Amino acid sequence: MALDLLNIGMSGLRTSQKQLNVTSHNISNVNTPGYSRQSAEQKADDAHWIGGSQYGTGAYIDNVRRAYDQFAARELTQSTTQLHQANESHAQLAVMDEFISNNASKTISSMNDYYDSVKSLADHPNDLGSRKAVLENAALVSQTVNSTYDTLAGMQRDVNDQLVATVDRVNSLGQEIATLNKRIQENPAGEKNDLFDQQQSLVNELAQHTKVTVLKGKDNLANTVIIGDGQTLVSGTESSRLTVIPGEPDPLQTQIAVDDGHNATPLDADNMGGILGAMIGFRRDVVERSIDEVGRMAIGFAGQVNTIQRQGLDLKGEQGKNMFADINDPIAMQQRVLKPMGSSADMTVAIDDVSKLQVGDYQLKANTDGITNSYQMFNAKGEEVLNQTIAATDPQVLQVDGMQINVNNLSAAPSDETFTIRPVRLGGAQMTMNATEASDIAAQRVVMAAEANQGTAQLEPLPSAQVSGTFRVEINGTGDALSVLDDQDNPISLIGYDAQGNALPPSTSIAYPVTNGVIHFEGAPNTPVPTLALSSGAAANDSFTVTLGAKPAEGDNSNLLEIQHLQTEKTMNNGRSSVIDLFQTLTTDVGIQKMNAEKFGQISQLDFDAASERVSSVSGVNLDEEAANLMKFQQAYMASSRIMSVARETFDTLLRAV
Repeated sequence: MALDLLNIGMSGLRTSQKQLNVTSHNISNVNTPGYSRQSAEQKADDAHWIGGSQYGTGAYIDNVRRAYDQFAARELTQSTTQLHQANESHAQLAVMDEFISNNASKTISSMNDYYDSVKSLADHPNDLGSRKAVLENAALVSQTVNSTYDTLAGMQRDVNDQLVATVDRVNSLGQEIATLNKRIQENPAGEKNDLFDQQQSLVNELAQHTKVTVLKGKDNLANTVIIGDGQTLVSGTESSRLTVIPGEPDPLQTQIAVDDGHNATPLDADNMGGILGAMIGFRRDVVERSIDEVGRMAIGFAGQVNTIQRQGLDLKGEQGKNMFADINDPIAMQQRVLKPMGSSADMTVAIDDVSKLQVGDYQLKANTDGITNSYQMFNAKGEEVLNQTIAATDPQVLQVDGMQINVNNLSAAPSDETFTIRPVRLGGAQMTMNATEASDIAAQRVVMAAEANQGTAQLEPLPSAQVSGTFRVEINGTGDALSVLDDQDNPISLIGYDAQGNALPPSTSIAYPVTNGVIHFEGAPNTPVPTLALSSGAAANDSFTVTLGAKPAEGDNSNLLEIQHLQTEKTMNNGRSSVIDLFQTLTTDVGIQKMNAEKFGQISQLDFDAASERVSSVSGVNLDEEAANLMKFQQAYMASSRIMSVARETFDTLLRAV
């Protein structure tokens, strides 16, 4: 009897001691981040059959259970990803918003200063001081645009550097989770609770950087960790390694990839989520779009000023030259095309109509079988903007969105390649001054467009012209042919070209748009003479008047007045915006994105707080509850001690009775 009492008392003592240990552990970790409350599950020992009855033999601790709800934990992980993605987006957009707002005022101010100086020069077209002021203000516009481009390009590089640092942390977290999984496998049941807490903390930190999905395994709550669009980062005790690789075809568009030791497989950036997803989205949708918009503005401004310059006479009576670097410089035309690796194709892109230019990357799919070449082109929104098949022997010229794509050569047939076309990406970097002398400014206009014109085409004389006089260029009623008349309304003999680029017999009417944008007058019998340049975009019945071999006119400011119109004229974005409007629109768009990111962050914070509260209600330590448990188990410990005292006293009584 005494021995049974002693065993029961000892079991109660051990049980109460373990309960006290667990309770004390909870109290000690009340402020430990990620800690989950633990509770000892107490059960009765197996009873013994004695004298026809069962008698209990005490109690034992069967398991130390961790308070955990997988659904609440999953919700917290998802809300963590959403919150950090929103916060990172807002932080990046706040920096961009401040920069764009400050820079917009400088850029717009410099452009307005340029237009003001042109207005001043219009009052005194021959004044050298006023001409120098125009050149200085033009140079200031160029410098401001260049500075904006450099800063935005720096932001792009900064994001790439941040991606590398973040990916390194993701790799470290993956290795830490794999190491914990190994320790969990090596530890016996009942001793994993603190390891599970560490595991969940690592998963939640990983969720800050990217979207995370956790799959359970046998006795392991995070045996498999999947990130992004389904890439396994951790499988048991093994961890994959992420890396940042140069983009293809643009090395600056770095990509996150999985490195298996032999190959690096890029991940789908749109499904990364978290900080990584925010940075990639910011780089693509904000930084690169801003670079494109600055490039479009630079090309629009420089291209239109250059065109007007070439439509006039300078102070020396010569045809005006470009104020800024030619937007269709051969190097610039080549840089607008990004070829796939290994391609032998030769392709250039000329800007034919700045009013139609759009931002973003185009994807041009080119297929050839040696007989015909097929082209299919998609804009940045994924919309098809071109679908054309051309005989391989014909000139490969594609017209779309203000671009003239000249395909000089495709890779050897059969081939199927996709090219990235960027019409405006480098426009901000390539804007430099071309005119250096005050006399270079063309104040006298020699080209006039009819007031009734509906198109966007521009006419200009060419230095190679061999005739003098006033001529009128007219587009026919269907918009597919043109003719040239002299000042007596006599038709001029022109030389057109067929689809293969062969000169046709002289005619008073040729097809429009004209080959390479050049109108050839007939010189010596059947000899083409490049005389006028006419871009595409003219509407039916449009007409232009041009004076070739014009003499300087003292005080003529007609070309300066034409430049002034650019300040407010809607010459960009398909006639919806002026050049200055483009920058103001960009500022507004970035501000709206920042505001939306802030609101999304507030909503995400509410979701995160709610998820944290649900996890805390299940797993959190309540000090009042633990204090009550401490007293309860202390009393049980003391009672078990009393049982052992009774057993000893009983045993002593039996010994004395012998």
